[in-house]
Amino acid sequence: MNNTIRNTLGAASFFLCGALALSALEASARAADAGLPKQRVSYADLDISKPAGAKVLYNRIVAAAKQVCSFDGYKDLGTMHWVQVCTDRAIDNAVRDVDSPALSALRPGNATHLASN
Repeated sequence: MNNTIRNTLGAASFFLCGALALSALEASARAADAGLPKQRVSYADLDISKPAGAKVLYNRIVAAAKQVCSFDGYKDLGTMHWVQVCTDRAIDNAVRDVDSPALSALRPGNATHLASN
């Protein structure tokens, strides 16, 4: 078999494996959203249409997400990655659910995070 065909087949195999891995990650991410832990965060005392109120609510959301996604067991890379993904998704979901432009503006990278949900 000549090198051009071998290289083409190798590249095709590489991209196919990548596509399959991405599909599996997307499916597991959607399934993980359904099982995310939840905690109610009150903001009845805040005017979230104002930047100061939105910032207080954002800080409450971040604190709640860190609390419900914390893990006191092993600190291996897989666990740390799961905690970060859980925290990011919980924050993204809460910001999206509140549906406040002032709050959404506080989420770093909110256009990419929210567009993926």
